[in-house]
Amino acid sequence: MLCSSPQQILQHRLVCLIVVLMLISISNQSHATKCSQLKVSGNPEYPPLLWRDRANPKQLTGVSIALLKQAVADLNIKVNAVYVGPWSRAQAKVKANELDMLAGAFLTVERTTYMEYVKPAYTQVANVVFVPSGKGFKFNHWNDLKNKRGATLINNSFGQKFDQYAQDHLALYGVRSLEIAFKLLLAKRADYVVYELYPGLAYAKAMGISQELRHFANYINSEPLYYTFALKSPCLKGNLPKHLSNFIKSQKNTNLEKELLEEYLQRWQSQAHLVLDAPP
Repeated sequence: MLCSSPQQILQHRLVCLIVVLMLISISNQSHATKCSQLKVSGNPEYPPLLWRDRANPKQLTGVSIALLKQAVADLNIKVNAVYVGPWSRAQAKVKANELDMLAGAFLTVERTTYMEYVKPAYTQVANVVFVPSGKGFKFNHWNDLKNKRGATLINNSFGQKFDQYAQDHLALYGVRSLEIAFKLLLAKRADYVVYELYPGLAYAKAMGISQELRHFANYINSEPLYYTFALKSPCLKGNLPKHLSNFIKSQKNTNLEKELLEEYLQRWQSQAHLVLDAPP
């Protein structure tokens, strides 16, 4: 057996020390780029799933945020649900990679060019046609909306198929807020409003116009609602999307969503009149 000289032993130790230091440096770099905070936004007119928190107007609250916080609680990731303006601006900011996530978006081909969808969807949303009570028209199919003036939110989507149909055949115009859309409807400047069922009902109640509106029993459709990541978000890397996907799957057969819906519907109702009066 050959014996190493003291000089060789020293050189060997120096090499080992350099390797250890390099590994520590790589590890530190990895931790530095690790996702520790999710900057999230979305449609601020989507109660009880999502709305602007009156107690903290710079933040969003709702079922979507509560569910997301529970999903990442064991990962020590902070969820910062920021209000950035109307729904169209939230989409623009995630497209510009100024946000990590949207807390709720329908799936369209165009959106997949700048967002990664977390599957499965975390909830299902019914889209309906609102009209004035005691008035309106017959509605069984999408083509019953032809030759009529419709309103919805700017850049809102109701699924790829309906969006394409509306673009090709309908006069469906986007406005900044649901409050504006309903006011146009009651002022007879629009014949119908297309929006999601429960957020629409919640806003009508908050505006005090529940008795002045009705919606058709036939849905436009029922669409899955997803969490999405900006394609360049550092939080898209690693196991977070898979972790979130697994969490959504795990809660499907529980009462968690129902419990959160009930809790946040009550919270919305307590804030509703204040939310509508909040500054832009």
